Amino acid sequence: MTGRYVGVLAALAFLAAGCARGESLRGQQVDPPRPVPDLSAGDHRGGTFRLADQRGSAVVLFFGYTTCPDVCPATLARWKRVREHLGSDASQVRFVFVTVDPERDTAAKVKEYLELFSPDFVGLVGKEQELQPFYQFFGAAYEKVPQPGSATGYLVAHTAAVPVVDTQGRWRLRLNHETSVDDYVHDLRLLLREAR
Repeated sequence: MTGRYVGVLAALAFLAAGCARGESLRGQQVDPPRPVPDLSAGDHRGGTFRLADQRGSAVVLFFGYTTCPDVCPATLARWKRVREHLGSDASQVRFVFVTVDPERDTAAKVKEYLELFSPDFVGLVGKEQELQPFYQFFGAAYEKVPQPGSATGYLVAHTAAVPVVDTQGRWRLRLNHETSVDDYVHDLRLLLREAR
């Protein structure tokens, strides 16, 4: 009993030391981590993006659309700052924007939109049924909201969660559009260090 008690205390001390060093992930962890299936879709450059090809890199995803008035541009602006703060580590992180408005978001439109933030961001486009596996696996909900009298015709209410896939191809974290740049950078660097 004494040995077990000492062991528990040692484990708690180790965890506390880790937390004191800021080594724990700050985002909402997916527990247990979920291996991501071999999802693929067309990208805005005319190629095919496959999650299985991203092993060794962390993948940050966001489900949005180019005519979004608020959450989407705010999230992509934050991603731009995250990339800048990551420095050389940015080459090991893929930032992936998945449209929830495939009816309007053509490859050309998504390309133009993403380049306002970073030419390194990847946009996934195509028919709705082609993108459904991404929506379903990551739990991305979306719904058209008619806007009578508006030039846009409709808005799309959508999930603002930001799934993060680790370097081993597992869904590890769920961030949100208000996650700070510091927390993004901290968690992404921690995931990258795990692979070294």
